[in-house]
Amino acid sequence: MFIRNFFVAMAFCFVGHTQAAPAKVSLELVAEGLNAPIFVVSIPDGSGRRIVGEQMGVAYVLAPDGTLAKTPFLDLRSKIVPLLKAFDERGLLALAFHPDFGSNGRFYVNYSAKPRAASPFKGKTAYTWRTSEFQIDPNNPSRADLSSERVLLQLDWVNRKHNGGGLAFGPDGYLYIGVGDGGGAHGVPDVHIPPKNDMPKLNRHAKEISEDPFKIPKKFHHYDAYAQDTKRLMGKILRIDVNIGAPGYAIPATNIFRGKAMGRDEIFAWGFRNPFRISFDRIGNGDMFVSGVAESFWETVYLVNRQGNYDWSIREGTHCYIRARAFDPPKDCARHGTLGEAIRDPIIEYANWSVKRPWSKVDAEPMGTANVGGFIYRGKAIPELYGRFVFGDFSSIIQKPSGQLFVATPPSSWGALWSIEKLKQLDVRLHNLSEGGDGELYLLTTALGIPVGNTGKVWKLVPAVP
Repeated sequence: MFIRNFFVAMAFCFVGHTQAAPAKVSLELVAEGLNAPIFVVSIPDGSGRRIVGEQMGVAYVLAPDGTLAKTPFLDLRSKIVPLLKAFDERGLLALAFHPDFGSNGRFYVNYSAKPRAASPFKGKTAYTWRTSEFQIDPNNPSRADLSSERVLLQLDWVNRKHNGGGLAFGPDGYLYIGVGDGGGAHGVPDVHIPPKNDMPKLNRHAKEISEDPFKIPKKFHHYDAYAQDTKRLMGKILRIDVNIGAPGYAIPATNIFRGKAMGRDEIFAWGFRNPFRISFDRIGNGDMFVSGVAESFWETVYLVNRQGNYDWSIREGTHCYIRARAFDPPKDCARHGTLGEAIRDPIIEYANWSVKRPWSKVDAEPMGTANVGGFIYRGKAIPELYGRFVFGDFSSIIQKPSGQLFVATPPSSWGALWSIEKLKQLDVRLHNLSEGGDGELYLLTTALGIPVGNTGKVWKLVPAVP
């Protein structure tokens, strides 16, 4: 197994980090006038160029001098399902360049395509969850060849919720894909958005009910089990070999369920609600971190250093979870999955704003609203952060733009949660963090938190000016 024990093999990097010196950071504007930027990825061709991707389905080349190209590098707007002019989790979600991009010109994206004709789901929020390979235009290194699309995975999705979308190549050369649990617990489209003027009285507020994780109709509770069902791809981290097996892909020999009836070959790890971001430590063991947004109270980050079960929906983080009593979870619940495997806990956990809702029985202080992912910092600009996990939160309170930047430090004792320290309070919504080719970090923000307008900005994390 290529990912070895993080705490043992990397302990020398963290000696004294439980009392690490506080870091003072600032933000340097890189690009603005965007709609809803969702990632920044360095092009691995030695040019120093980066790709800025927008949720609505378009990506641009960002030159080393900060100039944003006017002509898109990738334009999937004709393929992507129309987004709501409101909170929407769909769109262009992630992009990863092949490790040998310099010689083969291949890269991969996760995006929300229009519904397939054969899809069993209809309605305004149904779509096709898709992972595709593209190649660079052989006549223009600043443009993707749209005709080169090779669809690797596509799944019929019930609504805009729980997409996941994390995408990254590991040190082993395999492609890792974060797939959400399907979002079915929030309702299939016939209930999620009822036909206008044709809504039964009992379903008059069906849309509102299905949006609130504490008021989900019982008829949809069974969708929570998808992440634990190893015969489904939803709620999983998948690992595939894109170098062989064309027009599809191959399965790595060490995938836990390869050739076994108890699970799908592609699965690397399971028990995830919404694995929004996957990041690998760029040095050392290349450990994998999976960040996802909570369903009820607990935002989490997982160190996925081995194949197995990472808890949802038996647990949410270190806490028991039952949909029917989400506001008052039981104290005791299973510590093993249905295959007898131990359930693995997160390394980072914090309460979100829902713990202060009137019916909450959970006694905790909220730290934010939604975890948007992060990275082990390996840059040189801010030495105080080196070897620590820098991550973000959408907003400190849900009512106004108030994104936050945190840093988590590994503990000195095995199995304890990492300590969390706030690095910076923002006055905008924080959508995501990205890592440059040199290990420096970027923040992607908007004023509104939804894919409308042109308030989107890209910032670089830099040391604070004394």
